[in-house]
Amino acid sequence: MANNGITINEILEVANSANLQETGGGHNQKGVDFQRYWALMRIFQVESSGQDDFLFLFEAIQDIAEFDSSLSPSTVTVYQVKKKDRGEWEWNDLTGLPSLKRNPSKTVSQKQLTKSKSSPLGKLYAATIAFTNIKSRGHFISNAGCNFPLVGGGNSATSVPCTLASLDHPFRDLMKKGLELIHKTGMPAPDLDRLKIERVPLHPDSLSNTVVGEVTTFLNKRSPRHRGQAQTLVDSLMAIIGPLGRRTDRCNTFDEMKERHGFLRQDLISALGDLEEIPDLLEYMDRWLQTLANEGITAIELTAIRMAASAYFSRQVMGAHTRQEQALVATCDEWLKHNTQNGTISEFFNQAHAALSLIHPRIRRPEILAIFALRAIRKCVDQT
Repeated sequence: MANNGITINEILEVANSANLQETGGGHNQKGVDFQRYWALMRIFQVESSGQDDFLFLFEAIQDIAEFDSSLSPSTVTVYQVKKKDRGEWEWNDLTGLPSLKRNPSKTVSQKQLTKSKSSPLGKLYAATIAFTNIKSRGHFISNAGCNFPLVGGGNSATSVPCTLASLDHPFRDLMKKGLELIHKTGMPAPDLDRLKIERVPLHPDSLSNTVVGEVTTFLNKRSPRHRGQAQTLVDSLMAIIGPLGRRTDRCNTFDEMKERHGFLRQDLISALGDLEEIPDLLEYMDRWLQTLANEGITAIELTAIRMAASAYFSRQVMGAHTRQEQALVATCDEWLKHNTQNGTISEFFNQAHAALSLIHPRIRRPEILAIFALRAIRKCVDQT
């Protein structure tokens, strides 16, 4: 295994190489969303596999780079993730090379071969072979198939994921000739097994629904009591992943690279941990709200409190609490240290609101009562 310092330096060198980046400038927002939602599906696939660590870098090395460790990577998969609104990807679209379907023995000029260097698969291959100290491979991912002829008469547009080594011989040989131009002098012949093309069942017009379905399946196995929170989890993770890679200036350290571009397994574990608190506390909240209803609190106010509690939890999973909320939490905790329930729950809530609203006059009553209730429940749970 390569020295970890050498490996980290190589990752930084590849990521900071302008000619190896795929910064998303050619994508519209739907294209960026497609990348992010696909990445989220892939993250849950990796987590489901039992892998003990991973790191995804966004817009650092091509569209996405997946490492097997956030500390000591030994393998990387470099991804180009592209949506297509209609039709299939044709040979020339992805390779820059002329098609040989009508004339398999056609002679291709050097000028035509050089176009493969700036093609999507050429760029993907260049980023893949830039790694010499860790094992690397490249994947082209899309919602559309690739109309490439395969050995035996099949077609990659309708087949299972396949490597470029499966191409029909004339196309495979031409692809090798084009990729050889990317190689440095003395390098071995291009290994087409290192490049894979894959069509994924992710439609650009139903990204969220598809991923929420995948995450529901994950939660049903991992934590069945929380499967109803799949949408909240997806929204919160998208809020984390969305901004990654927006800063394009040079990263000087691996930690800086991870901070600007990275999503770690620990980020997922933290989000799952926050999520797992929600059903338990909300179950207690529902009991308290039912008691408040029995004591005469109106349905309108109860609904407002419940909605405020759900919104608070969503922001908690996203790690997006405002300073105002954080201050209110601290005030609630302090008030609960010195006050206990002596009468009904509604009397207890009214006493708390009277005190807390003086300190936080700009926060609406439902938000104050929701956060107060959750902090009071948390205190009860912690004491049991």
